[in-house]
Amino acid sequence: MESITCTIDNQGRIALPTGWRRAHRVTAGNKVVVTFDAGSLSIQTRDQRLSEAQRLVAKYIRPGTPVVDQLLADRRQEAQMEEAEASRRAENL
Repeated sequence: MESITCTIDNQGRIALPTGWRRAHRVTAGNKVVVTFDAGSLSIQTRDQRLSEAQRLVAKYIRPGTPVVDQLLADRRQEAQMEEAEASRRAENL
């Protein structure tokens, strides 16, 4: 992990280091995501956040199955379980 000291201006702004901006192709007008966590601050590009989200979700995707098909199959299974539960409740009334 790399650290750089930045100076805060009189309006509370910091300039992101040129090397970081170049490495992540961040230019004027681009948006970044700032995360506050346990007294620390993290700055990421939207692409970095998207990559992180994809990495986190990847472990739940079955290989060889398109994600949409997987989501539909999961939802159908949940709907069947909900219908079965509703039938059980109706029988107990």
